[in-house]
Amino acid sequence: MNQEIFADSISAVHVTGNLVRIDLMTVQPHLKSDNGQPVVDISKRLIMPLDGFVQALAVQENIIKQLIEAGVLQQNPPAASVVSLTDKRAEQEAGEQK
Repeated sequence: MNQEIFADSISAVHVTGNLVRIDLMTVQPHLKSDNGQPVVDISKRLIMPLDGFVQALAVQENIIKQLIEAGVLQQNPPAASVVSLTDKRAEQEAGEQK
């Protein structure tokens, strides 16, 4: 390995055909926006084939699983289920028919 790239987070992911573009961002704490928040800089873009992106996701999921098992991370409870508009409409119609 001859170069390291630091990023605070991923700002966006764009999929175009078989390529995935991942925009990496860094926080610039010494710079402040008009509302006093640190400025974020989109510093680099990682471009990889879709197959590589999917494989990278599997590697990251495995690491997260290991960190949860080791007690380093805590697993968040599942998010509340999202009711689609179709389900909501069906519930309303069923209520009106009673």
